Amino acid sequence: MERFIENLPPMDLMRSEKMTFVQLIIPVESAHRAVSYLGELGLVQFRDLNADKSPFQRTFVNQVKRCGEMSRKLRFVKEQINKAGLLSSVHPVSGPDVELEELEVDI
Repeated sequence: MERFIENLPPMDLMRSEKMTFVQLIIPVESAHRAVSYLGELGLVQFRDLNADKSPFQRTFVNQVKRCGEMSRKLRFVKEQINKAGLLSSVHPVSGPDVELEELEVDI
């Protein structure tokens, strides 16, 4: 399977390749891991089925707010690193999946 995926050509949104519309029903417990894995493969395109809902009516609004707050904190730290003249990595380091709570504590 790994070899098959590595040999696939890169895809983008503007393509003439044949596509199939499918609906995946994934249990909440494994949704983050499944969507992350599918995203890393780069072989799927997601469609927002709740486009008519405001951001505050969505299921994961609290998690999105927490991520926004963590992003703000990280931008502040990056600005402080730059002001101090220290070098910071411009490339994000991808690691194992981290739970939101663990990441929040680390930040």
